[in-house]
Amino acid sequence: RAGAAFQYLLVQKTGAQKNVGLIQLNRPQALNALCEGLMAELRRALEAMESDPEVGAIVLTGSQKAFAAGADIKEMQNKTFQECYGGGFLAGWDKVSVVRKPIIAAVNGYA
Repeated sequence: RAGAAFQYLLVQKTGAQKNVGLIQLNRPQALNALCEGLMAELRRALEAMESDPEVGAIVLTGSQKAFAAGADIKEMQNKTFQECYGGGFLAGWDKVSVVRKPIIAAVNGYA
């Protein structure tokens, strides 16, 4: 459900009719770098929004300073290519491309 607790995201329904899902990346100390935990939460939030019949569209945003700085290099730095590839390190990062509802990226700052 959209109101579930998230560590790396702020998730809510907004708009006059509460029919817009708003997902905000919330790792300001790391310029919203995309760590595994954030990406798992993003998949969960997108699935909740997609299955919610009240949500007609989804807005994905970051902060004023950074939309997202990209993959979390600190999380990757000690992994070999084989560990990343074989372990499915980036598995599931394509969820945003398969959601059937419209997703609008509201991009500010670093991206």
